Amino acid sequence: MNDTKAVIVDYVRTPFTKAAPPSWGKAPGKLAAVNPVDMQVPLINALLERTGIDPKHVRKVLTGCVHQEGSQGANIARMNMLHGKCNLPHSVTGTTLDMFCASSMEAITFADALSARNPEDVYIVTGVQSMSQVEMGGFNPMFSEDVLNSNPANFLSMGNTAENLVDIYDITREEQDAFAVSSHKKMAEAQGRGHFDSEIVPVNGISQDDGVRADSTVEGAGRLKGAFKNGGSITAANSSQVTDGASAVMVTSGAFAKENNLPVKAVILSTGETGLAPMVMGLGPVEASNEALRKANLTMDDIDAIEVNEAFAAQVLACVKEWDKQGVRIDMDKVNVDGGAIAIGHPFGATGARMIGHLSETLNRENKRYGLATLCIGGGQGKAVVIENPNYRGPSL
Repeated sequence: MNDTKAVIVDYVRTPFTKAAPPSWGKAPGKLAAVNPVDMQVPLINALLERTGIDPKHVRKVLTGCVHQEGSQGANIARMNMLHGKCNLPHSVTGTTLDMFCASSMEAITFADALSARNPEDVYIVTGVQSMSQVEMGGFNPMFSEDVLNSNPANFLSMGNTAENLVDIYDITREEQDAFAVSSHKKMAEAQGRGHFDSEIVPVNGISQDDGVRADSTVEGAGRLKGAFKNGGSITAANSSQVTDGASAVMVTSGAFAKENNLPVKAVILSTGETGLAPMVMGLGPVEASNEALRKANLTMDDIDAIEVNEAFAAQVLACVKEWDKQGVRIDMDKVNVDGGAIAIGHPFGATGARMIGHLSETLNRENKRYGLATLCIGGGQGKAVVIENPNYRGPSL
């Protein structure tokens, strides 16, 4: 292991549960009434307990959170240290980041950079989103008139940007629904095998994700109408779920981990990001991943496991087709092996850290070496991180 690289020591998360904003008029979800800080503090304490780290070594909490208002406002990262049950002292600082869906992935890249400058420090990265308490879009968005008037297509709903990709890449409704059903089947199987047990910290007595539909079928999904345009193929069944939840990882330098005999789940090898037209924002993972792979001196063929955020089934399939046009083949057996956001849900601020954390768990469980986590970002961006399993024992005989 390269001691100069930042490493992930441990990863935990809350259960991801269905969100129900009051405007929907539905029964509230299981975590709907839990304050977002109350979701994070048990995770921070769990990381401290599981690793045995003295809190004095923790320099900063970096929190990814979208729409920092209401219960998610007031620099929510700092609110963790002011919580009466948090085991971190007031000397630990807090910084909150918003990069939409990539917020906590971006926070991990910040921790990666900070570790290079401060190898003696520990960073805790959290991601949190209560989509029940702060609805998608926030309470009172206010844009510059020049931004609004520059191109109305820049403000298409995410679902309509996915419909654009359906048209560009000739993606059928059947392809989308089959991908979505596969996500549910894989997650149900993973739950049955206990693949999430070690990462979930119960909150308010809730200890299991509740979005998976193990009995999902292509025929059943096919009966839903398009959610974003008349005759469209993007539906609630083949889109990511609206979800409440939080995730957390501990990041430090390889040198600190070695000196303090800490187990290491993953080494952060590289990151990549890109900007692109918002109306095709779902393609963001392609160039972001290409950049991250170049920086790691790897190719897609070297990658053993891939976590692609399933914002929409069509969006993931469009990325696969775009890579194919570039001569890059994606082995779908490596993609989201335990299911993705269509089944588990997508609490915006928490997703990036969940993806990287669970990817590290997958690499260790399956004795695989390299992993890629990537997602698209509203507004027309993409983000990717490549990690390595330092515990890789070589190919099985």
